Amino acid sequence: MLSKDMYTLVNEFGQSVTLRKVVTGAYDPSTGTAGNTTTDYAVKSYMAEFTLTELSLDTVVRGDRKALLSSFDTSGVAIPAPDESDLLVGVGDTVRVVSTQTIYSGDSVVCYICQVRE
Repeated sequence: MLSKDMYTLVNEFGQSVTLRKVVTGAYDPSTGTAGNTTTDYAVKSYMAEFTLTELSLDTVVRGDRKALLSSFDTSGVAIPAPDESDLLVGVGDTVRVVSTQTIYSGDSVVCYICQVRE
C-alpha cells in the first residue's frame, strides 16, 4: 500500500527535474586529476521535509530534504538507482544525493527515496 501511495504522490504531484549521474573517470597523472562524466535523466520528483524525529538521526543534517523519485524517466524508461554524489537539478535548485532507499512492490522498483543536501 505504501509503495502505491508513493508512486501516486510522485507521478501526480511531482515536478520534472534532472537526475545527473556523475561517474569519476580514470586518474590522469599528468594533470593530477580525474575527470567526471555525467549522464542526465529527466524524471519526476516530489520534495518533502524530514520529520523532527528523522532530524534527530545522526545521518540527517538540518536542511536536508527527501526527494521521492520515479524509477522511470519521463519517457517511461527505467533509470539506474541514484548514487551518493549524484545531483538533482531543477525547480531553481541543485542538490546532491547523500543516500538512497529503493522502494519495491514485489520484485519491481516503484521509486527511490533520496536524502538530498544543498
